[in-house]
Amino acid sequence: MKKLFLFAAAALMVTACQNKNAYTMSGAIPVAQDGDTVAIAIAQGRSLETLAQAVVKDGKYEFKGETDTCQMAYLTLAGRPRILFFLEPGDIKADINDNGDNQAVGTLNNNRMEAFNSTLNGIFEGYGELNQKLQDESIGEAEMADVRAKMEAMENKYDEAVKTAVADNTDCAFGLYLLQQYSYNFEAEELDALLGKYLQAAPGNETLLRMKEQNDKVLATAVGKKYIDFTMNDLTGNPAKLSDFVKQNKLTLVDFWASWCGPCRQEMPNVKAAYEKYKAKGFGIVGVSLDRDEASWKKGLEDLGMTWPQLSDLKYWECEAAALYGVRAIPATVLIGQDGTIVARNLRGDKLAEKLEELLK
Repeated sequence: MKKLFLFAAAALMVTACQNKNAYTMSGAIPVAQDGDTVAIAIAQGRSLETLAQAVVKDGKYEFKGETDTCQMAYLTLAGRPRILFFLEPGDIKADINDNGDNQAVGTLNNNRMEAFNSTLNGIFEGYGELNQKLQDESIGEAEMADVRAKMEAMENKYDEAVKTAVADNTDCAFGLYLLQQYSYNFEAEELDALLGKYLQAAPGNETLLRMKEQNDKVLATAVGKKYIDFTMNDLTGNPAKLSDFVKQNKLTLVDFWASWCGPCRQEMPNVKAAYEKYKAKGFGIVGVSLDRDEASWKKGLEDLGMTWPQLSDLKYWECEAAALYGVRAIPATVLIGQDGTIVARNLRGDKLAEKLEELLK
């Protein structure tokens, strides 16, 4: 299941936010004492920038102001973010309780976000209990299979809900927020079509243009396309070309990873098993690390027992090879045939071994 909660900080300029500029924001705040300070803040890098402050009185707070944009913001208490909401013209209501269900309502984008979150909460009701059952060794195989089937059904409903919401909200800032947060849920062709619709509604939007530029790179290196060659330094500091490895192997897996990446470490046993099983049949791997520290890179290789060729420019997310292939998250893989044709992307778990078995018979 793909979940991404990377809160957008940039202003989202859309038609829905271009009418009257006045806004109010108010609500009950029983978890605070009179005299405590609440604030509206926006993310600036890793810190929060305060836009407005209000003092709690009689268990309530209120803001009044103007905004000519619609942007993601946080309602904070004692400097701690409590509610993520859209700061936009209109009358926004948001109570802060300790029940973990704090949301803002009252304006178009906030109402749509609240409805979407409620849908997701309904889909995942009971998911935690099912996940706990997976750890129960006393459960029989039949019951375990039933638990997995129920969890998979919830995850499928989640994917459907996300895709429906993104497609249905091309006219507002909430839709753009969803598109950013859940772009990983879409195949490149699906995302390309959605970006076209969003750009029709908000032509020139810099966020959308950046997303399109990145996705165009994924489309250019999609299955069936010819791979793009690149040169990077190997572990000895000498330059090496991807094409040198592609020519040597019947199939070459370009594996984008990093020593600091937890999911990469979790996936590595599957990659290692596939390498050991199929290397004699012409399967090779070229690791491309998104590390930025050489010592950490080499220690990660040692810890994980990765014995195949490794390349890196030590540029972290500015890795030039990752940019060529539109890699937006790791682990990411590109499987290339000896003729230079890309035959698969982002194979995980058993899928890699299954594909290799199919192609290396």
